[in-house]
Amino acid sequence: MKKLPVLITIFFLIMISAEKSIAQNRSLKDLPPTAIPATAGYAMSAKIDGKVCTAFAMMPPEKSGQIVGFYDGDKYIGLPYHKKEFTAGKKFQFSNENAVLTTRDAVGVWGGRNGEMEITKVTGTYAEGKFFFTGYSYDNKKTIKVTDGYFHILLK
Repeated sequence: MKKLPVLITIFFLIMISAEKSIAQNRSLKDLPPTAIPATAGYAMSAKIDGKVCTAFAMMPPEKSGQIVGFYDGDKYIGLPYHKKEFTAGKKFQFSNENAVLTTRDAVGVWGGRNGEMEITKVTGTYAEGKFFFTGYSYDNKKTIKVTDGYFHILLK
């Protein structure tokens, strides 16, 4: 019976350590200085090979020229930003240079193709859209799927 409290304590210590590690990967300190926390004004989420990833920070598109959502430390999804062409229903087909995904694996940077971004709503102050693409390694030997993507950005 005395082992149970010890096991529970060890379990909680492991969980606290894991939470600290996750929090360290979600810090703004290693991001460009113009990165801001994801808020109601800026949001991005997607499934990367089936795993749901949500941006904890974003880059204002006017500063970066892209829609960028950081989902794991300095790892991000980047999408094209064409503010003048943003109208509800407008679709952008991805070629190798339009979308990008960075990961913590041997590939590191995936060029997004075989997908699209659709602008679903535009007001005077914000735009929303959805996206999907297949990321290809630079040697085209590996692929990764990005599905069910969503973004919300402020328009300045």
